[in-house]
Amino acid sequence: MVFLEKSDLGDYLIDSQQKKRPGSTSTTQSAGSVVFPPGALMTMFNASIFAILLQCGTTAAAVIVVAFTPTIGLGCRSLGYTLYGGVSILILILILILILTIISTISARISETRVGRSTAFSIKGFTASFAVALRRLTLFLAFLNAIWLIVLSSFQSSHTLNNCYCNAAVTGNGTDSYIIISFEGWISTIRAGRVSATILATASMAIYMAFLWITSALPTGLDHPN
Repeated sequence: MVFLEKSDLGDYLIDSQQKKRPGSTSTTQSAGSVVFPPGALMTMFNASIFAILLQCGTTAAAVIVVAFTPTIGLGCRSLGYTLYGGVSILILILILILILTIISTISARISETRVGRSTAFSIKGFTASFAVALRRLTLFLAFLNAIWLIVLSSFQSSHTLNNCYCNAAVTGNGTDSYIIISFEGWISTIRAGRVSATILATASMAIYMAFLWITSALPTGLDHPN
């Protein structure tokens, strides 16, 4: 995939409109809408779907391993990974909104002469400020989510979560919580959980890698026009 800087994308959109209307200038060719590069929306949609698939598959695999290790249920560890996966999907959605906001800003730039410069600058100023705020929020959430994953992994490795509350999965089981004294009879459940998690994570990564391999061999249509 080819990524364009914001200024490059704006130039691409304007150049595309100029090519569609030979002899026109940048001040008279405005159509009030963005001319998307060929296949750009479909590429963004496909990339988002497969990114969500990868995120959900690998996170769900981690949750399955800890949730199906007795005590069965939603405990401290599985809840921690669930929160991490949920915030990761939220970040991806915010990034998509950010991209659409940037495109709206470029659309306002293209349509300046049609709606009047004062109105256009008002629209462009609002969407640009919103895009900057959304970008900072997304980066902040991503930073916190990464720190949360490191802290959760550290707690799990250092046996900080090895206490009665977490081992009994009180979070998910409530008053029906219990602690396993012996794993006898639970081996098949533990094995099934780990095998299922391994298959799920491997399949998710394989599908995503296949998607990257296929898309890398296809023309993107995002090359900057000459």
